[in-house]
Amino acid sequence: MSDTLPDTLQIDPRHNGPRTSGNGGWVAGALARRLAARTGAAVASVALRAPVPLGRPLPLRWGAGDALLELLAGDRDGEGGSPVADAAPATLDLTVPAAPADDVAEAAGVAARLRHQQRGLGDPYASCFVCGFARPDGLGVIVGPVNDDGLMATIWTPPAALAGADGRLPDEVVWAALDCPAGMAWSHRLGRGQQIMTVRMTARIDQPLHAGQRLRVLAWPLHQDGRKLHAGTAIVDARGAVCALSQQLWLLPREAV
Repeated sequence: MSDTLPDTLQIDPRHNGPRTSGNGGWVAGALARRLAARTGAAVASVALRAPVPLGRPLPLRWGAGDALLELLAGDRDGEGGSPVADAAPATLDLTVPAAPADDVAEAAGVAARLRHQQRGLGDPYASCFVCGFARPDGLGVIVGPVNDDGLMATIWTPPAALAGADGRLPDEVVWAALDCPAGMAWSHRLGRGQQIMTVRMTARIDQPLHAGQRLRVLAWPLHQDGRKLHAGTAIVDARGAVCALSQQLWLLPREAV
């Protein structure tokens, strides 16, 4: 390890997805940022292999000539263990659909938030750092349908608390904002209430994002292959420029198919 790259990663408990493990997008973004610092990779593909523990240092391990970064579960002494996630340089070829008008995206997001709130705290993701309606300290990214083709959208204006001293959003925040909307797009299409999980994110940040920007977050299903659910997400600025995008793989529980 170099002096500028710590050999552990600790996910703060506030950055949860499910109540007891790390948000997949946050974890993936943390690994992607470290991968870029070491290799210069503009695109990373992150596999999420197991729930990532919260609140304790997890070892990082480089392999494949520094082209693979693994996050390990760690043992009682904080060393070793099996990989819970890994990141590698990748390519991304994804067509982003035209973003809906600002007012359409805003209406879709408001309606979606109301639907989530009506489910109450029984919603398994009510406390998710990204999409949880019960998280005033979270991102508050909740997308809703805007047409019959499966496109989902919302307006997102990141608060200053999420940004660094220069107002720029860390990669972890951007990846997290890209994560959950894909699951919502598939949940809407399937019309099912069971939990699905992110198992891979491939993403790229094309333009820095800053607190206070009025952004549109988009999500859309791509295709289904048995339990495998493929989706795309993007973050678009006020001019319609794509600032960040991702292609994702989510997984249905075995009993659901």
